[in-house]
Amino acid sequence: MTGNVYDQVESVIEFEAKREGPRQGFPPLPEIPGGRYTDPAFFELEREHVLGKSWVCAGRDEDLRKPGDYRLWDRLGVPLLLIRGQDDKLRAFYNTCRHRGAPVVRDEKGNTRLLRCQYHSWSYGLDGKLKGVPDERDFPCLDKSNRGLIEASCDTWAGWVFVNLDKDAEPLQEYLAPLPTELDCVKMEGLRTVHVQDYPIDCNWKVAMDAFLEVYHINTIHPTNAGIMLDHKAAAMGLFEGGHSRMATRKKMNEGLNFVEFEGAPDITTMPDFYRLNNVAYMAFPNLISPVEPTGFPVLLFWPDGVNSCVMQAIYVAPDWGEGDRPAFWDRFLPIFHQVLEEDMMNLGPIQRSLESGGFTGMMVNYQERRIYWFHEEVDRLIGEGLIPEGLAVEKLLEPYIERPFAEAAE
Repeated sequence: MTGNVYDQVESVIEFEAKREGPRQGFPPLPEIPGGRYTDPAFFELEREHVLGKSWVCAGRDEDLRKPGDYRLWDRLGVPLLLIRGQDDKLRAFYNTCRHRGAPVVRDEKGNTRLLRCQYHSWSYGLDGKLKGVPDERDFPCLDKSNRGLIEASCDTWAGWVFVNLDKDAEPLQEYLAPLPTELDCVKMEGLRTVHVQDYPIDCNWKVAMDAFLEVYHINTIHPTNAGIMLDHKAAAMGLFEGGHSRMATRKKMNEGLNFVEFEGAPDITTMPDFYRLNNVAYMAFPNLISPVEPTGFPVLLFWPDGVNSCVMQAIYVAPDWGEGDRPAFWDRFLPIFHQVLEEDMMNLGPIQRSLESGGFTGMMVNYQERRIYWFHEEVDRLIGEGLIPEGLAVEKLLEPYIERPFAEAAE
């Protein structure tokens, strides 16, 4: 992000803080059909066309930096093997032997020089190529060059691993744009994992995500933490192509309430003061949300586990503190953020039950909640209008309000 963009966003925050009525010219948003959160057919379309064809985050690369390092990963419901090759390239393979489908690797993580199926000892190189077959004479039609492990798309950005089940996916950097440019100042490749935690939730994955795409709720749900840290009316929403978005909310500073004001707080010195004065949360479509802070921050990943259940995975990263125990700051930060998450989650199960009750027509979202509507528009674009069950599509309204790069907007 450049200084010009900081100025643009700050001016929007100021406008929103002073606004006393509806934003003129902005269209009222139609209800989001409740069936999008409960319909099994729609859920399967999401799995196939959205989660199955988008770049999704598979965690950090901290345990995958040496040749032969591997880790199993199955958040999409398919068994994938992430492994660093001798050529230093990180790859993702289906953890499925090409003989009879047994797992090639059974340990959750480790380091190896050869991948060997423990069922019949078929062996593969770190590049997935089939190397050895016991009693190869009994396979007269075998062409080893065409029997390597099946590969999915895999790439890294700023220390994060991303996978895409679509082997012909567009390059990761192009997919994520403009987020890599904006977040270059964070230098995330140099950060370190502090804590990882899974939160099972009894709701559709989109119900859980919705709670983190707006700040309209913070005074009600978070009166003792986020509600006193942030000014929810002074919030600028940025919509980007591809379903990505940004939310910058002004902090209530000089009261000792915000994390950057805590004594002994870590600091990512490369981040401009824009991030110290505002809480800036990014959404990388389809399921990554992160409130980026100079002290360190969580990356939240939302994984479906059926139509009406999901898992929110929180991966906390921070400036590397070197040897020894993590800074004491985290003993204070983690319980506060955990409380915020718990407060959000207490509503999500009851919301899901309401959605399934037959007494709910749809979600009425306001101007401040438009990031939710923008997410749903992108879901429909990926599925394709012809496949969406009758009555469940959302009207396309928000493309005219996409935030364009500053240089492009100035032309």
